Amino acid sequence: MKPKHWCGMTAKMGTVLSGAFTIIATNMYLIFEQKYLTSSNCTEINSMDESISTLISHFVACWGFNVVIFLSCITIIISLLLIYSVYAQKYKGMIIYVIWIFFYEALNILLQAITTNNTIIEEVRVMRWFGLVSRILMHCFWIFFVMTYAQIIYKSNSQGTIISYTRRISTSNSSSST
Repeated sequence: MKPKHWCGMTAKMGTVLSGAFTIIATNMYLIFEQKYLTSSNCTEINSMDESISTLISHFVACWGFNVVIFLSCITIIISLLLIYSVYAQKYKGMIIYVIWIFFYEALNILLQAITTNNTIIEEVRVMRWFGLVSRILMHCFWIFFVMTYAQIIYKSNSQGTIISYTRRISTSNSSSST
């Protein structure tokens, strides 16, 4: 059976490129966002006098870049797991990747919304949102390939399991005629 092609790629090739895209996009995100997520205005505040939203904004202002670095390191590791999963034909690594990308992008949207007010220049805000939305749309494009390839591997593994559990029927004749 000939493999199907979407946008000139097989599901396997698209899955590998999804991992490569995520690694490159995560590195670019770290380079661009470093200036806008680090804050030198991290003074001690009295937590009794402030509201919850002020405390969250202060935490993100002080620790936002550290949180982004932590999430990005996990994302790169999971992207490498995805590439290994393609090589080893393990669909579970692909499912982990898809779940993590949804979680990662949801947290990035939240961080972006909280830190948008920190940038003074309007064009920078627009570029930050454009970069985030573009990356999310590209992840949606690549996730199609990942899910398709995970389904192909799952089906091929389940068919192999069914075949190995089939009952063997003896074909020898036990009756003799004379």
